[in-house]
Amino acid sequence: MSNNKIYLNNLNIAVTETLLKQHFAEYGDITEINLPIDKKIRQPKGYAFISFADEASATNALKQDGETFLDKQITVQIATEKRTKK
Repeated sequence: MSNNKIYLNNLNIAVTETLLKQHFAEYGDITEINLPIDKKIRQPKGYAFISFADEASATNALKQDGETFLDKQITVQIATEKRTKK
């Protein structure tokens, strides 16, 4: 698994893909943004995944870990493979 994808947590419910792209584009070329939406309340679930064109960009984006984005302190880490339930 390549390490060009980051996981963001504790996102403000006002976040959009556009805002994420604007905020994280300074770290490199973004190839994909996955912002899950709660189907019942039609708001973001509070986390997202951003894929970059290369690993160095994702590593640079880790500088945002613990920083404030849309009035909330966010967590940013390299995404890992989904754990399977036993």
